[in-house]
Amino acid sequence: MKLNRTVAPKFKLPCKISLPAVNSVNLQNGLHLSAINTGTVDVLRFSIVFNAGTRYQQQFLVAGATLNMLTEGTEKYGSEEIAEQLDFYGASVDVDIDRDWSCITFYSLTRHFEKVMEIAGQIIKYPVFPEKELDVYKQNHKHQLIIEREKVAVIARETLVSALFGENHYYGSFAQPDDYDKLNSNILKEFYEQHYSSKNAFIVVSGKISDKEIKTISDFFGNAAWGKAAKAKDIQQKIIGSPEKTILVPKNDGVQSAISIGKVLFNKSHSDYYGMFFVNTVLGGYFGSRLMKNIREEKGYTYGIYSNIACMKDSGYFAISAEVGDKYVKLTLEEIKNEILRLQQQKIAKDELSLVKNYITGNILRSIDGVWKIADVCIDVLQINANFEYIEKMLDEVLKITPDRILDLANRYLDTDTFTTVISGRR
Repeated sequence: MKLNRTVAPKFKLPCKISLPAVNSVNLQNGLHLSAINTGTVDVLRFSIVFNAGTRYQQQFLVAGATLNMLTEGTEKYGSEEIAEQLDFYGASVDVDIDRDWSCITFYSLTRHFEKVMEIAGQIIKYPVFPEKELDVYKQNHKHQLIIEREKVAVIARETLVSALFGENHYYGSFAQPDDYDKLNSNILKEFYEQHYSSKNAFIVVSGKISDKEIKTISDFFGNAAWGKAAKAKDIQQKIIGSPEKTILVPKNDGVQSAISIGKVLFNKSHSDYYGMFFVNTVLGGYFGSRLMKNIREEKGYTYGIYSNIACMKDSGYFAISAEVGDKYVKLTLEEIKNEILRLQQQKIAKDELSLVKNYITGNILRSIDGVWKIADVCIDVLQINANFEYIEKMLDEVLKITPDRILDLANRYLDTDTFTTVISGRR
């Protein structure tokens, strides 16, 4: 049969996601390993995740500095030697930290995996936090933070989060540039000893994996307990938000004003998260959203306006952010309120409902397109004590959501009287 290229193929949304099997292994020392054998190329990714995010630090910047300094020297290797050896073996290393977790990831060719794991073992288990390298780190990052602190968007966003959770809450507090001056090697060593150990971590490895690679990981990380830290205690701070509903932060040298509007919401474990993720996407979660069409395309008040749901281990928040010309601040706030009211009062049209379903479904599929992305998803679901069924359930919820459900969620969670508004810019 001849293919007619003038006729587009029939479009159909997937009703099910095919995800690879995860081989879950509890190593001899109790460290949990999740292995995802999806690779066809001889490469591997090894990630070890610790309960060592910024929420656990007693002093600003300690958690991030501790993680970043792991690769700057060990009992056996100096920082230059670590860099040279990783380069020689075609490997690389990345670090990532948020409020709850810290993660260090190694990328390696399969044939050099054992050697890379030997280097990784030194970095993770025997760091020394040399003062010379720490001074360079402090100087570079302090300068970067000074620059960030001049941006009205950063000021507005951080002021909002502090107002929502309280400036002393581990989700609402933010460091200042001078906090870098208070760091030293001993403080980092103390934080490392309190939070980095086989009892306070889990491992995700992905790529072309065989029993040989599992044994290699076990040899370097799983046979005996290492580190002094116990498993992190689930201690939660009470949220004490600001009673102020409108907060103005003057920044008279700013070119534009930044707006951040939001409220405390919930995290990914909440039963309404999937639905609110959809509602957020309709409102401001993608470039074709209602806020974008109204405030950017029709009114021309801003180059970009977005909404998002930020999720942490204990909580989460909903926020809308934009930078606008000073004379458009009030008008922008009015249009944001109008769009929220429209979500609460009018059922979404069939065409828009279909468009957003297609968009979110495409993003879900892109999030698992490739062995490294699948590893990221695995880490995400393990952090909320879930598994890959979480992604399948999310797709199912997206495909089944109705206009009535969207209307109900918008009314339940987007009451504008509960929002806090922060404006940073010229008076």
